[in-house]
Amino acid sequence: MRQRRSCPGCAHHWAWLLGDGRFKCRSCGRVYTWLSVWDASRLSEHDKRKLLEFFVLGVPAYRARFRAPCSRPTTERFYRQVRAVMAMHEELAEPF
Repeated sequence: MRQRRSCPGCAHHWAWLLGDGRFKCRSCGRVYTWLSVWDASRLSEHDKRKLLEFFVLGVPAYRARFRAPCSRPTTERFYRQVRAVMAMHEELAEPF
């Protein structure tokens, strides 16, 4: 059975499919996606894994630019996304 996707803002079920794969709600106009953060990045799997390895090791973005396969702004954006996902996960986790 196909899952009905609804807008996270107003729960409206009708949406336009945009050219970049995202959806735009016909009711409130909110743009949203159903991709995971990992899949939403246009980096290759190898590049994402390498950047994640640098992040876990604590290598700052300005130092990773010498070894990372992408530019410094891309590395910084990827680090920000990883931090945002970690913060969201921490917010959802139950306290001890």
